[in-house]
Amino acid sequence: MILCYCKKCGRLVQRLTKELNEPCDYCQSNLFQVPNKYLVDGSGTIIDKDLKQQFIEEYIKSSPEFDQYLFDHRDEDLFKRRMENKAKLEHGKAILEGRDKGNEFGVECPYCHATNVKRITNTSKALHTAVFGIFSMGRNAKNFHCNHCNSDF
Repeated sequence: MILCYCKKCGRLVQRLTKELNEPCDYCQSNLFQVPNKYLVDGSGTIIDKDLKQQFIEEYIKSSPEFDQYLFDHRDEDLFKRRMENKAKLEHGKAILEGRDKGNEFGVECPYCHATNVKRITNTSKALHTAVFGIFSMGRNAKNFHCNHCNSDF
């Protein structure tokens, strides 16, 4: 394992070998190996905390590709990406387990099993009662309407 850095955003990442030539996972710039004089003796993957700031000044901030905005916002952007990916994984897992029915309500029509449903609003219930009177009581007890088979449930 070797420790690499990005000249553009300042990200430090570990790579298996320097031949892999993978770009930075944040800004897609080239990665470079951290010089041995900044690493803890014998580790090859841990930067000496006493020399870290010196390394950042000499190799990252002095680089012509350096982007201060990316450097300052890198950690929060990566955190947001991780949270978005985690949410996507959870959503996929919910679909596989049958907990997510493909709509914002998490329900499906009990008659045709479609997930294209909408909530029946209180305004809609009041309007229906004003038009149809006592004959709308059965519909007003329902909460969802299926857009596929037009049933209320």
